[in-house]
Amino acid sequence: MAPPTTTPAGAATQTASTTTTSAAPTTTTPGSTTVIVAHKQNPSAKGLSAGALALAILGALLVLGCIVWALGRWLALEPRWTISLTHSLREAAYRASETWAEFSDWARLGH
Repeated sequence: MAPPTTTPAGAATQTASTTTTSAAPTTTTPGSTTVIVAHKQNPSAKGLSAGALALAILGALLVLGCIVWALGRWLALEPRWTISLTHSLREAAYRASETWAEFSDWARLGH
């Protein structure tokens, strides 16, 4: 880092550390300061971004979960509560559809 330069009273002081990578000519007038800052690319930043990496991990976990679920279904490994839950949900769906059919018949007859 370059040391600060001092100027006469009332004038501004400026500290500048510059890295120039382009060969573009610059012209300055007396009393003006031109600062060129070049951004270097980080050579280790050529991989995946954090968001892409998180999505890849989430996708891999989802695929793993699907494989475990499919294997459990294929081997018929179902706990007892899932069988009773399935029966209850089917019974509720049957009763709801019958209730809707009764209501639509009632409404169609003009009540």
